[in-house]
Amino acid sequence: MSTTTYWTWTVVFDEPGTGSRISAQGETIAPADATSESVRKLLYPGLNTQLQRRYGAGYFIENLSPACQVTRK
Repeated sequence: MSTTTYWTWTVVFDEPGTGSRISAQGETIAPADATSESVRKLLYPGLNTQLQRRYGAGYFIENLSPACQVTRK
């Protein structure tokens, strides 16, 4: 059985309408041996859903110059 751990994350990106910087923070559970890149890939679907609800169906966080920092807690 694989062990899991909490990961904290911060995503910073440009708001589509104004170009202002937006920052979102949170925690997620991922395998203890996960890489930052794999945790980012886990986060993107949920972040895309939030972004599309707010700005429209054509927006994806990967296209908005995101800076995503993921650290193990």
